Amino acid sequence: MRNVRPIRALGAAVTSLALIVAIQAAWTVASARPIQVTLRDGGIEPREIDVLQGATVDIVVRNAGTQIHNFVVPDFYVFTQNLQPGETVRVSFVPDKTGKFRYYSDRDGIPEAGMQGTMRVESQAGTTS
Repeated sequence: MRNVRPIRALGAAVTSLALIVAIQAAWTVASARPIQVTLRDGGIEPREIDVLQGATVDIVVRNAGTQIHNFVVPDFYVFTQNLQPGETVRVSFVPDKTGKFRYYSDRDGIPEAGMQGTMRVESQAGTTS
């Protein structure tokens, strides 16, 4: 008869390691630093943002331009006030759907030229719709 204890011990160790990795990944998402978005006259950085569905998205928006700008993510009802040059605002929201969504600075409801980006929202499992 063969000894199955080492196999069970190995299985338990692998299961424990998988659990630790899953908890660490969840902690990384939950404790992630705010996303920094910089508005410049004619540009927005970063041009792409990746986030997870159901996780709080915390964004710090800074107007580094010489004109008034704002930050809009219409699919998630994010609309900041108009930011004066040098002004900063913090916004938070929880994406409830996956996919690719535009964000931008607008003037009179029309996205400003060059001031648009894409937010990709993935499911917790890592897929987009």
